[in-house]
Amino acid sequence: MLHAPCPVPCALSSVPCAFFLKFQPSTFAGSNYLCSMLHTTRGLVFHTTRYSDTSAVAKIYTEEFGLMSFLVKGLYSRKSHLRAAMFGHLALLDLIVERREHKTLHYIKDVGITRSIPDFQESMSRNAVVLYLNELLYKCIREEECNKPLFTFIIEALQNLGNRELQVQSFHLLFMLKLTRFLGFSPRLAKTDAGSFFDMEEGLFLDSEPLHRYYISGQPAAALERLQAMDWEDLKDFSIPAPVRDELLDRLLDYYRLHIPDMGEMKSVKVLHELLS
Repeated sequence: MLHAPCPVPCALSSVPCAFFLKFQPSTFAGSNYLCSMLHTTRGLVFHTTRYSDTSAVAKIYTEEFGLMSFLVKGLYSRKSHLRAAMFGHLALLDLIVERREHKTLHYIKDVGITRSIPDFQESMSRNAVVLYLNELLYKCIREEECNKPLFTFIIEALQNLGNRELQVQSFHLLFMLKLTRFLGFSPRLAKTDAGSFFDMEEGLFLDSEPLHRYYISGQPAAALERLQAMDWEDLKDFSIPAPVRDELLDRLLDYYRLHIPDMGEMKSVKVLHELLS
């Protein structure tokens, strides 16, 4: 039968009952094993790849199981109730999934869109930030296990991105700093009246220039020091020149690559520079 509801409050509790009707136990009569593998979870869309004329493979970061790959049948079929637009960048979905133990590809049985994340399409700058965050998360998150604090962090970040009172120009920088706490290489940024060089290998500020090239200095280092003590609401009053912001972004990406060597280049950076300048 369909698994009993998770004791942790689930977003699907607000979905109309009709959403579940097709999954009554009788639907899978004689197939108890398959039924036992159905789960409800929320998921954030990281990436989709066309698999056939009508289907796609979607990389989705789920609340209950971490990163998973799903075969989405009928996504490009005119007869399907699914639409490709539902699987946009960092779209938050309510899912019923068939999770196959010891397999790399799973199946989506039904999907609904949750409205707890704002629509960023009307703002080119915020949409550019979403594209950047999406690419960053896709390249950095590999874990196939539940990490609800990380999932909650991403949701809350997107909700704050929708706050029109916040300056969007440096949102991605603060997001990158906060994300390092979940990736395991959070810098030790607390500074006590000393050090104008941020050593990316050691993850701390120093008084003198390091003997290697992986460090941040000057105005970008000063901006980094201010950012490390900030929360989302503090972006209202935070402003730095575009060249400083762009240089800090490039140096933070270097910092990420020190810890995630196969991260590769970020294609969305160029668009981000142009729209936030």
